[in-house]
Amino acid sequence: MHWSRLVDLPIAFAIEILRPFVGMAMAEMLAAAIVPLLTLLVLLSVLARLVDGLLGRRAAFFACLMVPITLSVILQFQVYRVDHHAWQIVCAAAMMLGVFLPAARRGGALAGVSGAIWLTISLEGLPMVVGTLTALGLGWLLQRKGDRDGSRLESAALALALTTTILWFATRLPQGLEVWCDAVSAYHLATFAAAALGIWLTRTFARGPLSRFAGLAISGLVCALLLAVPAPQCVTGAFNDLPPLVHRYWYEKIAEGLPIWRQDWSRIVTMVALLPISVWGLVLLWRTRREARGDWAMYGGLLGLAVAISWLVARADGVAMVLAIAPASYVVDRLLTRARQLSVVPLRILATAAAILLPFVPLLLLNSLVPSNETREATRERTAEQEDDCLAPTRLHALGQVLESRKAGRNIMAPLDLGPALLFSTDATVLASSHHRNKVAMNDVIRFWMAPPAKAHAIIEARGSDFVLFCPGIPESRTYAKAAPGGMMARLSKGEVPDWLAPLEDARLGTLKVYQVRAR
Repeated sequence: MHWSRLVDLPIAFAIEILRPFVGMAMAEMLAAAIVPLLTLLVLLSVLARLVDGLLGRRAAFFACLMVPITLSVILQFQVYRVDHHAWQIVCAAAMMLGVFLPAARRGGALAGVSGAIWLTISLEGLPMVVGTLTALGLGWLLQRKGDRDGSRLESAALALALTTTILWFATRLPQGLEVWCDAVSAYHLATFAAAALGIWLTRTFARGPLSRFAGLAISGLVCALLLAVPAPQCVTGAFNDLPPLVHRYWYEKIAEGLPIWRQDWSRIVTMVALLPISVWGLVLLWRTRREARGDWAMYGGLLGLAVAISWLVARADGVAMVLAIAPASYVVDRLLTRARQLSVVPLRILATAAAILLPFVPLLLLNSLVPSNETREATRERTAEQEDDCLAPTRLHALGQVLESRKAGRNIMAPLDLGPALLFSTDATVLASSHHRNKVAMNDVIRFWMAPPAKAHAIIEARGSDFVLFCPGIPESRTYAKAAPGGMMARLSKGEVPDWLAPLEDARLGTLKVYQVRAR
């Protein structure tokens, strides 16, 4: 598993506190509800501090009010959503706070520590972390106010290297020197250490802008080589070495990992609707607060980088939109100030209402411009009902009893998306689930469901599966059946069972289809 268990610590801590009072089951439910809300509180605190320092207390107030109506952000903080995306957004906001904190060394340390935690949680933060260090380097070269001696950059690089190393020893040491493209590995630590050393040497010995530029450029080149040479397969991303079947029928079906042009209109609106207001805010700041133009240029550059990343990988839109909130809040603040200056009462009321409603424009666009598709919604509802029935605790408990009664092995050939529920609720094993490190087994699962019976049987025998299981009507099942009309999924869905499978009939299984592999 490439996710860090770091994000599980608050959940575990909450469970341990609550368990003596309400029992384990209720403690787990309460923790899953409380931790996302506490994470949201941390985000609001960091965002308020960032915007207050840049734009003032009133803009910070409006920024906090905009978080609940910014869908790309708030959806990651829903009750019972204990994914790792929310903490990535918090880390991004904290890193930005470090970039703009008046105390250079303290700000650099905060940026470096936040970046290290982000990378430990998910290596997808690497482009933003590298971009932030690059921006701080440019700020030093161009003598941005607060960065003129390079101390912020030096502190950020040192904190990044030290914190990442500590967290790697704490969470990743068992993997040793093994190279992974989806998590911090030893060669990443070497890269961060080289960056910190190069920046320290440049700051210590460089005496002019040209020598500083040369030192930073050489450091950047060395770091690029340290990233590329030990793991050239990782240069183009963590998913480019997937087998073709896995890439096409698994990775390309996960919308959050695809670029903006592969999204539906509702997702596109949430990814772009706040940007015009944010750009407007940056233009206003550039014109009205000229003494801090270096800050606005740096903020705009980092916001642009975050937006570009989100347009390539849609699940990064939460980071982009939380950064977009700050300049958008300045627009609301300015409009309300102008509205209060109007002498005509009706106009003042209208102008005030318009300023307050401006952040709601993305929601209005989502509801009015995005065409509704009743057929698609009905299909989604039916799919959800079928999946809920298949994965209901009563069904899975019954499945466990049925498997126990067969006195056979416990190896199940099942669609990838059913794997986690089967592992959690039964004592069975599955060949693979939707976790890409097990890409060879994932490839065999997809091959099985799309293969004709003879080839599918060969896969079953090679893998030693004892049972075959699927849930009709869920997206993965429909994908295989549509792509391979003569394959196992299509045939079993139509009731065509090969002679080497024996259907298990039990009313308690509901819509679950289970077959035992006949011994030969």
